[in-house]
Amino acid sequence: MKSIKIVWLVMVVLTITGCSKKTEDKAIPESTTQESSRSTESVISYDGDEEFYESIEGRSGRSMEENKTATEGTSESTTSRIEVIETNNGDFKLSIPQDWQKTKAKELSDSADIELKNTTDTAYYMVLSEKKKEFESFSAFKNSVDISDLGEKKDEKKESIEYNGLKGERRTFIAKKEGVEVYYIYDLLEGKDYFMQCISWTQATDKEANESQMKVVMSSLSELD
Repeated sequence: MKSIKIVWLVMVVLTITGCSKKTEDKAIPESTTQESSRSTESVISYDGDEEFYESIEGRSGRSMEENKTATEGTSESTTSRIEVIETNNGDFKLSIPQDWQKTKAKELSDSADIELKNTTDTAYYMVLSEKKKEFESFSAFKNSVDISDLGEKKDEKKESIEYNGLKGERRTFIAKKEGVEVYYIYDLLEGKDYFMQCISWTQATDKEANESQMKVVMSSLSELD
């Protein structure tokens, strides 16, 4: 895996693993119906085993209260546009809230398939995908991801997630680097043809204001055939 740089816009530099790609964007009319995200159904780390997920009532990656908060947090936005992002590693679809937008090319990363930020420049999201054939297994992919350069981590939690045919592991944590604390939601996912790193982040002081919408954006991602 190649090492790439992601620039946190308060001058903190982050290092995530990934590979270089060129992206093109194609909008779908707003009238297009958005696919519903599937809730998480497991509570331990996913390692690529097809029999891994089991339905456990009341247990999910997002609790009922979090789902309620996320819904309330986006109710003020009158519209969300659904877009298809065409990349060298396939096409992806996601819903972009009214107060989010695509960044300029390579603003956040040299190698991301998808780069978004909210209009207040306080929350960010990006996706990096890599062909599954380049790894022996999902576990091998997970082990190849080194996030140590993000800074000193605290309050780290891991849980299994599944949405829109993608499944894997979510890590949430606060990392401190150069005196700045940043809150991350970091999904490592397995799709049909690709493994993905899906990362959303905001300053720790803005976590309460941005977390619900960050999760809504992340859960809307799907891989197209």
